[in-house]
Amino acid sequence: MNFLSRIHWAAGVLFVLVALAGCATQSEETTAGPQIYDPIEPVNRMFFAVNETVDTFMLQPTAFVYKTALPDPMQEMVRNFLRWLRSPVVIANSLLQGDTDNAGNATEQFFVNGITVGLIDWGHGQDWGYRDEDFGQTLGLHGVDGGPYLVLPLLGPSNGRDLVGRVVDIFFDPLTYIVSGPGAQNAITIGRNGTEAVDFRARNFDQINELKASSLDYYARLRSIYLQRRDAVIRNGEPDPEPLTADGSKEFEDFTPSDRPNSVTGELPTKSN
Repeated sequence: MNFLSRIHWAAGVLFVLVALAGCATQSEETTAGPQIYDPIEPVNRMFFAVNETVDTFMLQPTAFVYKTALPDPMQEMVRNFLRWLRSPVVIANSLLQGDTDNAGNATEQFFVNGITVGLIDWGHGQDWGYRDEDFGQTLGLHGVDGGPYLVLPLLGPSNGRDLVGRVVDIFFDPLTYIVSGPGAQNAITIGRNGTEAVDFRARNFDQINELKASSLDYYARLRSIYLQRRDAVIRNGEPDPEPLTADGSKEFEDFTPSDRPNSVTGELPTKSN
């Protein structure tokens, strides 16, 4: 079974799982805000402990070296390159969501920044803004429930819907078809995911460490933050009429990942005349 065949098989299986999970999440009692549905919490906590061990002994030290040894302009170039590679995924999902403005912005960035292979964002601080979109957000926008909360080994927090989104986004990525051979594909996937993780950890180094130190239950707190963040990006900056999570907390307001302005809430910048 070749690489693409395995991906097709995995996508089919995940769609079935999320469909079943969506049915299972329907309950008689409705609670405001994103729902906390964690039916396999003991397994999730086990994977969470593994991920925390990796963070403590590998990711955190690597991120510290990255943010202290690499000059800020070079870190920005790494981030720009990663976003440029992801542009086709953003464009495809923006179109599926009917968001032609963001699709147009992402297309403009992709071709203009392609002059420098994405290393320089020529529109940074201008009329265009970066807003990430993925198939998990697309499904959420069209009313698909998140399904069960999941902690993926090495990849971190997710849910059934977003796990399907990860698989489907592979088909929107041109590198899936350009790069041949499972070895090369795996190397690219590991390299991109690893670099993105180090960059994110470096940008939020002190914030994450403080969050860990101040949390009585770091697992539950991170779960709350993840669910609220996903709810926020699906709404693309629109106000939430029911902003509280099922446990009544507002963790996401206390921890907003450091990123380019407007990329977390999804709000596009207002173009000047």
